[in-house]
Amino acid sequence: MKRDIRALIVEDSEDDTTLLLLELQRGGYSVHHSRVDSNRSLTEALDQGKWDIVLSDYSLPGFSGTKALSIIRDRDLELPFIFVSGTMGEDTAVTALKAGAQDYIMKNNLKRLLPAINRELRELERRRKQRRNEEETHLLQSIAQMVNVAADVEAAMEITMDKIFELANWSLVQVWIPNSAGTLLECSSTYRCRDKNLEILRMMSVSDTVTLGEDLPGRVWLSKQPVCIPDVTCAPDFPRTNMANAIVDDTVALGIPVLTDDEAIAVFELFIPVAQRPNEQLVQFISAVAAQLGEVIQRRHAEERLQYLAHYDTLTGLPNRVLFTDRLRRALVDANRHERFVGVIFVDLDRFKAVNDNLGHRAGDHFLQAIAERIRQCVRQGDTVSRLAGDEFTLILADMKNPEAAARVAQVILDKLGLPFYVDGHELYTNVSLGITVYPFDENDVDGLLRNADIAMYRAKERGGNTYEFYSSEMTFNAQNRLGLENSLRHAMSEDEFELHYLPVVGLGNGQIQSVEALIRWRQADNHLVMPGKFIPLAEETGLIVSIGEWVLRTACEEYQGGEHGVKKNVRLAINVSPRQFGNGQIINVVTKVLQETGFDPNNLEIEITENLLLHNADTAMGILRKLAALGVRFTIDDFGTGYSSIGHLKSLPISDVKIDRSFVNGLPDNANDAAIVSAIISMAHNMGLKVVAEGVETAEQLEFLRERDCDAMQGYYFSAPVPHETICRYFDENKALMAADY
Repeated sequence: MKRDIRALIVEDSEDDTTLLLLELQRGGYSVHHSRVDSNRSLTEALDQGKWDIVLSDYSLPGFSGTKALSIIRDRDLELPFIFVSGTMGEDTAVTALKAGAQDYIMKNNLKRLLPAINRELRELERRRKQRRNEEETHLLQSIAQMVNVAADVEAAMEITMDKIFELANWSLVQVWIPNSAGTLLECSSTYRCRDKNLEILRMMSVSDTVTLGEDLPGRVWLSKQPVCIPDVTCAPDFPRTNMANAIVDDTVALGIPVLTDDEAIAVFELFIPVAQRPNEQLVQFISAVAAQLGEVIQRRHAEERLQYLAHYDTLTGLPNRVLFTDRLRRALVDANRHERFVGVIFVDLDRFKAVNDNLGHRAGDHFLQAIAERIRQCVRQGDTVSRLAGDEFTLILADMKNPEAAARVAQVILDKLGLPFYVDGHELYTNVSLGITVYPFDENDVDGLLRNADIAMYRAKERGGNTYEFYSSEMTFNAQNRLGLENSLRHAMSEDEFELHYLPVVGLGNGQIQSVEALIRWRQADNHLVMPGKFIPLAEETGLIVSIGEWVLRTACEEYQGGEHGVKKNVRLAINVSPRQFGNGQIINVVTKVLQETGFDPNNLEIEITENLLLHNADTAMGILRKLAALGVRFTIDDFGTGYSSIGHLKSLPISDVKIDRSFVNGLPDNANDAAIVSAIISMAHNMGLKVVAEGVETAEQLEFLRERDCDAMQGYYFSAPVPHETICRYFDENKALMAADY
């Protein structure tokens, strides 16, 4: 196959020119040439066309090869220049080479001509390619620099579009972007056009959408590769052909993808007249520009993602602690400048863990998202709702006119969150405890305000929850005491500071002890005895109740076995178990292990649980109760009547006894409501075959009331206070009936 070559021949002889052409044709070249022999004719030839090589005689009448070489080099033309002469000597040849000629050939020895031409054309192509690469690299670097400093992705896209538009004199450049659902391509409002006819095609594109694989943009989107349509006026796979055919001449269309992680995030669509059809090198370069843009966008997205993760909670989309702290600091500065108030509200969900335990973490996450959205609806646009961790939210109420505004927001939150939630097919409810602190009344810095709101929230929780509490300085004192108590509590077990006392449960039939309830006491190093009401709620909150509960069970079983009194008398041992112990799912393993290691008969073990445990952990609790009941363990509902369950709810549970809470017994026999409630509980429990134990019996009148209604057993100070192990053992040794108070 012949190779095209454009040769400029500086020669005064037609015959010598013919010889050169024949030699080139023999070498496989199809030659387009022009013969010049003067300064003027050379200049005209250089002005009128592009040349691949110059073949020049050394000496011409009125002109010379060295003059021709000087003209070409002055124009800074990158043309190989070879002298072909019959009179050129060695010294002259060396001078010519120094002046910029590539070679010299003697006319009487043209066999070196073709190798020299081939060599110089290869070298020319190498130099041109290197220069193009350098220019393209420089251009890419300049585009990258401009795109990198662009304000946003849209600005970066415009910069790239401008560069592409200028690069090859395109008639129209526009961008197609996937819609938010990622199902269609839509034409961006940003474009560049220099052809009025193509403006109509542009308008048609803006009103159109493209699916995957359809039209030029859709084909590029699908293939993630450049696609070229040689002429849009007659292309069957260009749906806008009819419009294009009516308004434009023969036009080439080119589609270039912008890729990030092998995903097409945009498609450049370019149009240019057929006469200026882009070559493969230009397509590759534009693809490189688009790839550069893709890398920048990908890096921007990664940076934005990191920025988001650093400042927002990924589950709820709310600001996290970092952003919350920054916004609170700004709010304090603004409030100080304008003499306004800032409210900080700490929101904690009560018993949220039960949702995760019973419905799973997926439902728990959806519940948190729904709660976050409701809280967000309770505040103004300029306020901040943040999720600090787990089930804890914090609010910044900026620019408040008065502190009472915080109370109004807190009440709105209570009302909103008091309504039912529908999550994954479940109807859910939540109670919340809110703590409020106000700048500048309570504290002047971020950490202090957060600490105060947290303290106030715990005060609200101590009041039973589902309420709000304003911070007061007294709370800080209480919180510090509480922190000291928590630290001491963590060391109490390792320091062997716990001990057990036992409270007898007396049968009304014979006054004999039918069971004893193990109650924990904390005797500190200074011999101060701490009652459970002071430290058990704290143990529940911190999770220490799990290890404390296991210690109570093991110690009670060991002491009971060691005394061997209760076992002989068939007196049961009652142990209180916390909802937290049920929640972690280890209670079955713990009970089984203790029974095995102590040798305690499970038929003599009675576990007391609260009705609230059954309400909030129904499915989990049911399974645990049945497995332990299969071992022989009995169950009693403690403090019955204080929750929201009913006697009927107990039908499906392996329950043997219910304990009437002392709050109902206290009012007997005079309080008519308490009397009615106690009578109803006893009657309904007996109808279901359950035994009834009354707690907190302290007077003979209470005893008589309960006896008349056939209450099965009682406990309280009328019979005995909780006593150490040695004392309860003495009761058994004496076979003591406790129908009169000894303590």
